[in-house]
Amino acid sequence: MVNRKVNLIKKFLTVAGKLILSGLLPIGVMIIVGIGYSIYAIATGASLDEISKVGGARWTQYLQTALFIGSALVMYTWFERKRGWPLGLMQKKGFSFGVQGFFAGILLMTISAILIRAAGGLSWKASEWDQSLIISLFEGILLYTCVALSEEIFTRGYIQGLIKFHYGSTPAIIVSSIIFASMHSMNPNMYETPFPFINICLAGILFAVTRELTGGLWWPIGLHLSWNYFQGYVYGFQVSGTDPVPAVLQVTDNGPIHLSGGEFGAEGSYMASLVLMLGIIAVYYLYRGKNKSNILKR
Repeated sequence: MVNRKVNLIKKFLTVAGKLILSGLLPIGVMIIVGIGYSIYAIATGASLDEISKVGGARWTQYLQTALFIGSALVMYTWFERKRGWPLGLMQKKGFSFGVQGFFAGILLMTISAILIRAAGGLSWKASEWDQSLIISLFEGILLYTCVALSEEIFTRGYIQGLIKFHYGSTPAIIVSSIIFASMHSMNPNMYETPFPFINICLAGILFAVTRELTGGLWWPIGLHLSWNYFQGYVYGFQVSGTDPVPAVLQVTDNGPIHLSGGEFGAEGSYMASLVLMLGIIAVYYLYRGKNKSNILKR
């Protein structure tokens, strides 16, 4: 009995240590890069305002996505590949699953936006099609492709896979979804109401369930990409509290915040909570028989 308890504690500490290390690797590099940039900027005469804005610069966002992908791949290669569990990228019919997820994301975000609009939480005005809008739309595709790849490889690929290997599918889905939501803790307005955290947890559960049921990452990657892209660049919401961008539709927030989502975007609305819960149920019943691995095993 004592040995069993010792082994359980040892396994827990090992898994927790790997999770912490996988997060510290990209964060540590970002801190080093930030310090190096600040020293360089001060030496070249940049103002404090210019230095403070670097955190929201596009290049830092792309660097962050690359670092989280790199962290997941390094941790998996060093510690996990020999154990035999899959990261989820080498998936049969991955392109097909990615397309299915992409259109599911469009559907779910469109339903969320329409429900918020129908309840009076917002109004829309069509934007003028010009060069800046077209450039914005193409930039959004690149940005949210990188975001979807990095967050899914890191949270659903490495974190969910690691926890599933040691504790089973259900704990992996729950823990990876909470970690996924916690990764957004520094986003503006994340805790203005309970709904942003709740909805990002629900989105994480949706991504995690589809990763389990389809046997790989491409369905959740497709869903993640289109959900974010259509939220920000088509329907004009702020995405997870980020700054608004030139979009196909311009939003006027009519409130209240728990309906419109406020400055956090559609993910801050209880309408999104309803849609995400229905989405989880729908994908479970649609895909539960299409993969040999059972979501309730282990």
